Amino acid sequence: MNTGLHDVWNLVWKLDLVPRGQGSEQFLESYTVERRPVIKHVIDMTHFMSKAMATPSKLAQAVRDTIIPLVSRVAPFQHGMVQRLSQLGIAYTGSPIVEGAGKRYFDDSLRGGNGICSRFLLLVGHDSEPSTIEAAKQLCRSFSDIVELRWAQDHGINLIRPHSYVACEAHERDGASAIASVRSVLERQVA
Repeated sequence: MNTGLHDVWNLVWKLDLVPRGQGSEQFLESYTVERRPVIKHVIDMTHFMSKAMATPSKLAQAVRDTIIPLVSRVAPFQHGMVQRLSQLGIAYTGSPIVEGAGKRYFDDSLRGGNGICSRFLLLVGHDSEPSTIEAAKQLCRSFSDIVELRWAQDHGINLIRPHSYVACEAHERDGASAIASVRSVLERQVA
């Protein structure tokens, strides 16, 4: 179920932008690049777990019945299992429309306003230089239909995709360079 929900979240905001002329062919192809490895991993894990649980071997059953209860009590295992099942640990590193780790962004700065509404959020640190703030405002004016500027408690600049994953993370000291990176990521996505 979580795989299906994440598939929908990944695809729906892209499909929303394309009819409005705000998404390139590479932009749509990113769905396959991003989601196929996740889906393959889920299928492989399900196949492995099914084989492990249904093994006819008495020795394998004994090992399984001994190891699983022991390992399942270990905090890193529990955390990893929650991340896998919820799919909140997924990142889109290597996507053609992501620069950086492409991890999920969790922060209160996503709240408020009109929600995300198929828009990117440009989060600029509250302590940014005035020239960086002005460059961020100019960038948002250039992409006014799809980018909203918000202030963040974090340092640096983050471009957040409409489904709350980081498209670009820039912690560079040079604000102009950070804004140029964000612009590059946006230009790869829109037509």
